[in-house]
Amino acid sequence: MFILQIANYVIPLIIIPYLGNVLGAENFGKIVFAQAFVGYFLLFTDFGFNVSATKDIADCLGDKHKISEFFWNTFIAKGLLMFISLLFFVVILLFFDRFKEDKILFLISFINVFSSLLFPVWLFQGMEKMKLITIINTLPKILMIFFIFYFVKDASDYRIALLIQVLVNLSSAILSLFFVFFQKLVYLNTPTVKGVYNQIIKSSHIFLSSLSSNLYTTTNTVILGLVINNNAVGIYSAADKLVRAIVGLLSSITQVIFPRINIYYHESKQKCVNFIKKIIIIVAVISVILGLGIYSFSEFIMKIMFKNGDFTQSAAVLRYCSALPFFAVINGLIAVNIFITFGLKKELLKIVFMGCIFSLILIYPLVFFFKEIGPAICSTITEIFIMILFLKVIKTKNVFYEKK
Repeated sequence: MFILQIANYVIPLIIIPYLGNVLGAENFGKIVFAQAFVGYFLLFTDFGFNVSATKDIADCLGDKHKISEFFWNTFIAKGLLMFISLLFFVVILLFFDRFKEDKILFLISFINVFSSLLFPVWLFQGMEKMKLITIINTLPKILMIFFIFYFVKDASDYRIALLIQVLVNLSSAILSLFFVFFQKLVYLNTPTVKGVYNQIIKSSHIFLSSLSSNLYTTTNTVILGLVINNNAVGIYSAADKLVRAIVGLLSSITQVIFPRINIYYHESKQKCVNFIKKIIIIVAVISVILGLGIYSFSEFIMKIMFKNGDFTQSAAVLRYCSALPFFAVINGLIAVNIFITFGLKKELLKIVFMGCIFSLILIYPLVFFFKEIGPAICSTITEIFIMILFLKVIKTKNVFYEKK
């Protein structure tokens, strides 16, 4: 799983500087804006199943019939949600000028939603079968580097650049689904209306939590593009994608250890707590070191990555993002491995919802006054706010101590 995340976050770090230098901030910003906008529909289609369905599969390991039941009910649930997403997406494309002017780009980006439907990463996580799926996911991404270097030659190729990226994701998804049936990980099973409904209801609290947390990160980019322009999105994203790659890479630990923590929790709550504490300390130390490095060498990093003069202001954005890895990664660990595992789902939802509202209140004035630096300030302040609320609940509920 960790290698899978390396492919997801490190390989783009090779591609992003190339795209920024070739496409320029304006067209690079167009791609990022389209991806951010489609991110809403991607989030709705995923609906938190990567956590809830993973837990369902992990809880019934050895029972292939039960695993198959969960698989098909979850798959159909995602298909239904994708169809609803598509309807709203088409309406927006048809009636809003901001999106009509480059509708081809947005349609290309929406392919990622279909890829999300086909890629049952939750099944592999729950069954702890990530070795072959890692290869299936990684090889197309390596090929993507060569395709982009070969086909993307000037600023007008920005649609081609996005198309290559989404087709690579689609090919990985199709290969993963082929692997599911080739290895006979599940039986053919007829999903039921009740089963599909239960999967959606069961995952709803995780979806709402994910919605709140992802809403403000996605909305930051969308608001920047709507209020300022695509050029500002390009400048901001050049720095933000570097930081998000680090956050994503470290956050992959959350997904990797979640099934194991779930097992420890049923064996001994104190054993589970001790394991979580160790992971948090290790990740915190790594995040602090990386954050200090980002802050100290921000200008050097951006000069190395982007030779194009369009991105000189990205260094300032990077400095304002330097604390983000620490707060965002630790918050992710706490949310999934403490709040969900220990049954604090309502508290989690409340906190993340408050964080979302907090961010949405801040983002417009910050973007208006500080332009591309605004979203960086907003993200960092919001993560700090969420961490304070997390720690307050942990202390109040006495989570780290087993009841006598």
